[in-house]
Amino acid sequence: MPAVKLQAKADSKAEVWQIAINEAREYCNATGVYTDGSMHEDGKVGAGWYVEGGKMYGAAGVGRVATVWGGEVCGMRGALEGAPEDSNILILSDSQAAIAAVRKAGRRGKTGTADLRRVIMDVKERQRKLGP
Repeated sequence: MPAVKLQAKADSKAEVWQIAINEAREYCNATGVYTDGSMHEDGKVGAGWYVEGGKMYGAAGVGRVATVWGGEVCGMRGALEGAPEDSNILILSDSQAAIAAVRKAGRRGKTGTADLRRVIMDVKERQRKLGP
């Protein structure tokens, strides 16, 4: 995606991020999809996702053998599976590691987990249907 220049002024970092998200979403004509993964202090990993407008949201337990990274990717998978198939989506994740893994797996075609494999398949199918 090309760089997006902010057209509005903001008073806080949160406002800057919201403006950037809004402008990127508008530029791509996309639905925003928020994802997250986390680990509880007892070692259980979970994932969550939310599709803008309350169209879809969910959570899943990933287990004790998973990493937080695995939870992040599971959240992406859940969001992709629930987002409208006929629309572009903008995945918003706070995990640079998960984003980098998706990019790398998309370029190389190698994935280490079933969730990552499914994310790559879904993204490629959307690109085929909707264009880059």
